[in-house]
Amino acid sequence: MVDSLTLARVATGVPGLDTILNGGLFRGGVYIIEGAPGSGKTILGNQICFHRAEQGDHTLYITLLAESHTRLIAHLRSMEFFNPELVTTSIYYTSAFKVLEEGGLDALLKSIQESVLARNATFLVLDGLVSAEEFAPSSRDFKKFLHGLQTVTSMSDCTVVLLSSTERAASFRPEHTMVDGLLELGDTLIGVHAARHIVVHKMRGTQQLRGRHSVEITNAGVKVRPRIETTLRLPQEGDPAPTPVALADFGVGGLDAMLGGGLPGGSSTIIVGPSGSGKTTLGLQFLASGVKHSQVGLYVGFYERPAGLFAKDKGLGFGLQDACKRGLLHLFWEAPIEGVLDAVVDRLLRAVVDHGVQRLCFDGLHGFRHHAEYPERTRSVFSALVDELTRRGVTSLFTMETRDLVGPRIGLPVDGVSALADNLVLLRHVELRAQMYRLISILKVRDHAYDGGIREFQITDRGLHVADTFESAEQILTGTARLVSEPSPD
Repeated sequence: MVDSLTLARVATGVPGLDTILNGGLFRGGVYIIEGAPGSGKTILGNQICFHRAEQGDHTLYITLLAESHTRLIAHLRSMEFFNPELVTTSIYYTSAFKVLEEGGLDALLKSIQESVLARNATFLVLDGLVSAEEFAPSSRDFKKFLHGLQTVTSMSDCTVVLLSSTERAASFRPEHTMVDGLLELGDTLIGVHAARHIVVHKMRGTQQLRGRHSVEITNAGVKVRPRIETTLRLPQEGDPAPTPVALADFGVGGLDAMLGGGLPGGSSTIIVGPSGSGKTTLGLQFLASGVKHSQVGLYVGFYERPAGLFAKDKGLGFGLQDACKRGLLHLFWEAPIEGVLDAVVDRLLRAVVDHGVQRLCFDGLHGFRHHAEYPERTRSVFSALVDELTRRGVTSLFTMETRDLVGPRIGLPVDGVSALADNLVLLRHVELRAQMYRLISILKVRDHAYDGGIREFQITDRGLHVADTFESAEQILTGTARLVSEPSPD
């Protein structure tokens, strides 16, 4: 019997699952994975079996009143993890329903013990725990069966995963108290969108990542997306100040002068403005200025595809394509449709690390909401992302569209995030004498002096050009300015 103080970990090989389990399962433990039909239990159980077989384990997959093994394997053949060479050599499929039907739980337990010993199995999946419970004369007998199973697997050093259904009235069941871990797979409708998730309700001997984590099922199998805010390093009260980074200029003379030379290096900035106010152009100009200083930039967009950006650049002359060829600029686009927010942020941070990104333009912060199954997460994810970028010395720029094109109100689609950014720049449309003007103002720069005046700017064939202050009009932030009356001479 293995000493409980020296239990080894058993990696599941399922992307993201070992992360939320803090390293995997414990060898010799008994775990329940439960969920409604179609939630992915069978795929997950087989995926772990094939991974353990690849690692040299002998694995058993025992079914109780489930689909035939022929159909099961036929369905698994389309999965990338399926390896036919492992079937019957390292993975053994067997049905124990007849044994259970004729001899009850005692006969089932004996059959499992014999199979484990005969195959020298170190990993076992029992698919259909609910069937075993239905044959139990009482809950006490079912708990005795689970206790006997724990004894068998502990003595043989075999890890067991029990697949069960949640389609029962009671939310708490006796078996939950008996096992070493309890995982639940779910498939929830949020409006018309179906979102898969996994929750680790219980995990003895380790500190798991609690709460719901997104799940994707593709031909590659099950992939768990841990909530990104639970995996990134949280800032601590005693953390030292970030390493100073040089100012990051926009390459826009008037704006850089307002900022005293540029944005503080390593800071986060939100550019707020209505549609057509120049947010994307300003973001691209920010990255292009970084290229001139040989700083690697990353553009993340939801609405402007790379081909569209290159077409726009033909008129602006920022040299985006050349910068991409030189490895100084990287473009990544995500469609603003159903998706997984954690996947977007994970891809972004991987690009930051892989390419050594120093400047980031995240064009369309409201696009977060299209990828967030639960929009209330947006603020916490943004906070975690900004902290991670700051820790890595990345000067980041986020654009966010206001709800109103013209008017006194500045309605933000994502509540609370403006307070989390270091700097805030406002772009506005204003009407004067039946013409529309564009205005720019700096509302906040953390720990750095700046000019808070309101200036007119224009979008030219070379990008943004910031003019002198708009002193000749008043009420300009209402969206409908009027000229200041000159005092009449006495």
